[in-house]
Amino acid sequence: MRFSLRSAVQASVLSFGAVAVLAGTASAQVTVSLPDTSQTTLLTATVAEQARVTFPSGVSFTVADVASSTASANASVSVANIVLATATKQLKVSLQANAAAFTPPVSGATTWSAADVTWGAGTWTNATGAVGTLSSSAYNEVATCAANAASCTTSALVLTLGAKSTVQRSGNHTLVVRWRVEAIGI
Repeated sequence: MRFSLRSAVQASVLSFGAVAVLAGTASAQVTVSLPDTSQTTLLTATVAEQARVTFPSGVSFTVADVASSTASANASVSVANIVLATATKQLKVSLQANAAAFTPPVSGATTWSAADVTWGAGTWTNATGAVGTLSSSAYNEVATCAANAASCTTSALVLTLGAKSTVQRSGNHTLVVRWRVEAIGI
């Protein structure tokens, strides 16, 4: 029995090996040239005019004397990854107040108007700063980025709150402003 069992296992291994050899020799690889390599697909990336902008989340005026103007700390404005339709177009950065006046800490108290806030041209990289006054009825220019610039920035935008000796209430006088970035030119 032992002998016949061994013979049966050997015969199975031999027959499996023969099938494996026959299967290996049955396949062949042939390189086939494509008859037509002129077929193409057009890939299109549609790129809109765009930029990544960073504006200060808040600007504070620490008023020590209401009878004197108060400058803010330096604020940073950054416009990066600028993509425009032509090399001659530019980006203009503007500012507008959401209301005609600050909201005083006490209802009915005297406070500053939006027009009491001004700014100087400042020093910009790849842009020309503009002197301006805040308004609630119109956007006023802060800077215009140079044509064909990939970015424009400043870390020294200073806003100034004018003197207002009639303010008699301490606390936070607040005003929300909106920034606008628009493509100009052709």
